[in-house]
Amino acid sequence: MMWIFYILIYALLKGSREGMKKAALKKSSASEILFYYTLIGWICILPFSASAFSLAPKFIFFAFIKSAVVCAAWYCAFAALKNMSVSLYGIMDLSRMVFSMLLGVLVLGESFTLPKAIGMLLVILGLLLVNLKKDTASKGMTLPLLIAVLLNCSLNAVSGTMDKTLMQYMESSQLQFWFMFFMTVIYGVVLLLHKEKLSFRSVRTNYWIPLLSLTLVLGDKALFEANAHPESQVTLMTILKQSSVLINIFVGWIFFHEKHILYKLLCGLIVIAGILIALL
Repeated sequence: MMWIFYILIYALLKGSREGMKKAALKKSSASEILFYYTLIGWICILPFSASAFSLAPKFIFFAFIKSAVVCAAWYCAFAALKNMSVSLYGIMDLSRMVFSMLLGVLVLGESFTLPKAIGMLLVILGLLLVNLKKDTASKGMTLPLLIAVLLNCSLNAVSGTMDKTLMQYMESSQLQFWFMFFMTVIYGVVLLLHKEKLSFRSVRTNYWIPLLSLTLVLGDKALFEANAHPESQVTLMTILKQSSVLINIFVGWIFFHEKHILYKLLCGLIVIAGILIALL
């Protein structure tokens, strides 16, 4: 079950990336961070992308659609993360599992077993519990931010479903090349439309940006390899990804000195219990 190992690597890197994004936002704008960290990531994978141009044009187009979906999701994520605690964002972000479950069952025809149902219910329980503590849930939580988080989750679920489908027709290096290329182009166009100036000083002084790029490249490589495995399922992969919530909570505690960590950790452990049950 090598694909499970790949997904756990992805979850570890994803969880650490949320704290890096929040730290990077203290020195640079969201648009600047997104452009540079996708550009650096694309440059990093160039030596391994010799087969990218042999891909059929229709699949390159599908890679563009995936890039546009993820770009929109990440803008929503940055808007929410800038005004929310890392640990709370990490737990709220778990709602993407519900969207992914629905798409996995309705679009890919995956089975929705009793263990999966119980696991999903436990995740929802964890989300509800964190909102019962008013001073934890209300910090930075407004209706626009809640909408941003939900949009991020639903769009990421669409992207995850596309990954599973596209990886049946291409190599991970091919998808990664075109995905990162189109992401860079889209963010560059957004910067031009907003007439926002780019400063190379951001890359030199904001060391979180190259670190984000490294975790993005390695995490996506692991994710695409997991999707290429014939036995992997979007529903199970989505549940496994949620183990990143523990990393979110510890990052918020250690680096941002966030409060109510024990309470948030309890909510996270309920989610982990749901993950273990879903794997039965």
